[in-house]
Amino acid sequence: MYQLDIYVNDLARKKGKGEYGLANMLDRNLIGDGVCDMISGVIGGPAGTNYGENISTMAITKVFSVPVMFAAGILAMLVSCFTPLIRVIYGIPQAVIGGLEIYLFGAIAAQGIAILIDKKVSMFDSKNIAVIASIMTLGLGIHYGFGGNINFFGMNIPAVAGAAIFGIILNFVLSIGEKKETAA
Repeated sequence: MYQLDIYVNDLARKKGKGEYGLANMLDRNLIGDGVCDMISGVIGGPAGTNYGENISTMAITKVFSVPVMFAAGILAMLVSCFTPLIRVIYGIPQAVIGGLEIYLFGAIAAQGIAILIDKKVSMFDSKNIAVIASIMTLGLGIHYGFGGNINFFGMNIPAVAGAAIFGIILNFVLSIGEKKETAA
């Protein structure tokens, strides 16, 4: 939501319109996402956890239109129901798909760093560097070294989730004893 807020507000400023303040609606977004995930789970569907990919696609294409995103979602559902159309997707060469993945997920990483910079997080602080480097290294290393999952007491934890959990714990541990700045 923060990244989408940055992009939409930047586009609004360029068009001479006021800011939308999407980040202020994070609570509504989380509630709506939770309700949708519960409904999807009840009928046997997957959870909707692809914000990064959608926001990166919007940033890359500069298309932030709700009707266009709605139409893309409907088109994706239609394609998934027809085997010949699925075969067309699978017919795209692996090198092309791999290149798109590198670009898309690289954009997600760059957006994460952009949020940190926008929120005035020091990129020179040794703790922040350690946390960011650990998350990126573990996420990539686990993905490529262990087939994308960590076996943790019989549960398969995806590389991204495992790296994020490690980063949260590392940030907590490295923050112990840190002096907090007080607002004057």
